[in-house]
Amino acid sequence: MKDEDKTYENERNHVNQAIKTVLSPLTHARNLASAAIFNKRGPNDLEEQIDMLTKQKEYMQKKCREAGAAILDLESQVNELKRDNSLLAMDVATLTNRLRDAGL
Repeated sequence: MKDEDKTYENERNHVNQAIKTVLSPLTHARNLASAAIFNKRGPNDLEEQIDMLTKQKEYMQKKCREAGAAILDLESQVNELKRDNSLLAMDVATLTNRLRDAGL
């Protein structure tokens, strides 16, 4: 019976030690560090950098196209407002002349 208890205690100690090791922050840090060493495409990998820069370029091109469309829309609005302003200025001038001619 005592031998069985010791075996159980030894197994429990091994399990507890394994759990502590697996859940240890140091183990995670060590695993991450070793994974980075064995990772062929790390942050300094040229292919990885090219992929990231290509994605960034595509994103910036999309944003430039959107900005260009917004600029064209704003230019159209400005032209319409200038036209409306000219028409209103002509209307004001006409009304001013009519009031002056009416003696008011």
